[in-house]
Amino acid sequence: MVIVGGGCVGLVAAIRARDLGASVILIEQNFDLGGKLSHSLGRASLGGGDPIQERDRLGLDPEDMGLTEPLIPPEDLEDDPDRLFTDYTDWSVVNEGAFAEYRYNDPKLHRALADNASAVRQLMLDNYVRFSRITGTHLGGGMTRARAPWAIMKLSDKTDIEAGEVTLEDAGSIEEERSSPFNPQVYGPAPSASDFGAPGWVVGGFAIARPLEYSARKKGVRILLNRHMDELIREQPFAGRAIGIKASYSPRFHPETGERLESFWTQNNIDDRRETLCIRARRAIIIGSGGYQGNVHFRSMFDPRMREPSIQFGSSLMGPRHGDASGIIAAMKIGANLAGMMQQYGHDLGSPRLSDIIGSSDANDAVFPGHPAFHFCRAYGIKIGADGWEHLIAVNQVGERFYDEMSISANVEAHATYPPGGGTPLNHFVLPVSTATRNPFRQRDWRNSSVSHIKQVYNHGAASDAALGLNKGSVAPDFLTGPVWAIFDQAAVERTGWQIRYPFIADPPDGFFIKADTIDELARLMAQNPFQKEVPAHLAQTIANYNKFCEKGHDPDFDKPALHRIDQPPYYAAIIPLAVTDSYGGLRINEKAQVEDTAGNVIEGLYAAGEACGGSGQHGIGLASITGFIAATNAASN
Repeated sequence: MVIVGGGCVGLVAAIRARDLGASVILIEQNFDLGGKLSHSLGRASLGGGDPIQERDRLGLDPEDMGLTEPLIPPEDLEDDPDRLFTDYTDWSVVNEGAFAEYRYNDPKLHRALADNASAVRQLMLDNYVRFSRITGTHLGGGMTRARAPWAIMKLSDKTDIEAGEVTLEDAGSIEEERSSPFNPQVYGPAPSASDFGAPGWVVGGFAIARPLEYSARKKGVRILLNRHMDELIREQPFAGRAIGIKASYSPRFHPETGERLESFWTQNNIDDRRETLCIRARRAIIIGSGGYQGNVHFRSMFDPRMREPSIQFGSSLMGPRHGDASGIIAAMKIGANLAGMMQQYGHDLGSPRLSDIIGSSDANDAVFPGHPAFHFCRAYGIKIGADGWEHLIAVNQVGERFYDEMSISANVEAHATYPPGGGTPLNHFVLPVSTATRNPFRQRDWRNSSVSHIKQVYNHGAASDAALGLNKGSVAPDFLTGPVWAIFDQAAVERTGWQIRYPFIADPPDGFFIKADTIDELARLMAQNPFQKEVPAHLAQTIANYNKFCEKGHDPDFDKPALHRIDQPPYYAAIIPLAVTDSYGGLRINEKAQVEDTAGNVIEGLYAAGEACGGSGQHGIGLASITGFIAATNAASN
């Protein structure tokens, strides 16, 4: 079996295939395994009565992990595949942006997801993954039950995967502003799991990725890194089985030393540096190569605003060919169909959003020094939070404001998941839960999405849409909107305590965070950013007008309620990333994860999973792990 992609899909599929007796080659275009899984926060929403739900429902701690009492009432942990399936396909659920997160999910696919969710949790447990107490449900995981714990490892004086232990050196440290080669987690490595019922443990996607990688290597999965799949090979151009792939050499090199980047572990690695390889798949090919947000031409087919090249999608960790739609396009070239391409519209993680981590070239891959990815992003970024927008103005590529800055924090919709009616986040990096859902909540109740209910709860922020709107610099032939900038002065820094230093900003400067003694100099330096086409000609006048508004105590342009003059040098310009996290929509698959062609026929020998497949609005680890499991299960029995 040939599995393309060494992230969540690939690791789960490789282990499942080996358990079922198949020989496996795992192909990954990057220098290390883990993909988006390894940089994620590690929240794995499965359910359907899975083993962790049952553990917490019964109030157990069978491995003596030192867990606290469960954080969720036992009745909200009682689950089964039928309830999960109904949650997955509940047409009535909307969030406060009036976006229906479950309405367009493919029922056939989600029946299979619901039936296999519990088995996937067991696979993870059997392969050295440990979990905290369940704290809620992650994006797209359903409304009526809590299904999502956090992956954890215990801090220790040694790193021992089988014991679930990790050293502080390998975990990394937020306090020390240090990542590690072992853990490329974003938004601060290895935060404490104490709030999640696991004191003494730390949380993160690495606590799934590294145990699964360790087990896959131990079970004999052969791994071909630095190898990008370019083509699928079929017996005939549009007929017969998919029988192999063509893959090119895709190494990455340290930008300063020129040395090739290497994986953390090397057991079972195949070090083949030929420019091109053709690999025969005697049993099956599983495409788990990710989505399409890194491919401007592909993504803009479904949203023309996505032609804007400054939109960030996370390339520092996984490289410039991450998310390039290569698996999807290769399958299309041999006749595959697409599904669910509209599911990115309105989805908070599938549409570009203004980030509150400013000054970074890659907010989605914000790591500290210590992991090789930092050499590419070069700055962790400055986290300004919801309160920070008061202390700056946001301007477009020509230096003009476009929105009330203090309303930008309303730009991100909360997600419609358990608990109904909203809940309090358990720590700083938990995404908010939608308050728009009715409580008590009943599945498939028309009142959940009635006009009267939506009128009561609608709270959509359109700042990102305004940022992507045409401006005076959007000229023919491409009409690009350009980057967005935060402009502030030294007084703002003193009011907020923002960390204007390395590693939060790049040193030497990289064009994404700029400091100058005058406004004119600031504007001139902004033009050095690779996405800024010209000096922002209106910046000085915009600041002058804004300072007059501050004197009068009223902003007639955008009604910003709190105003602070920008007149204390030095002055700062920090990129406000327009970032997108996930791809929604991809190859059409059936309930066995087999890829279908445009006539609805199965392309024998070809499977797809995770962000490479379409038909689901579920985010992250849940979708990727279950579809990878389904693909490997059926491919191994073929």
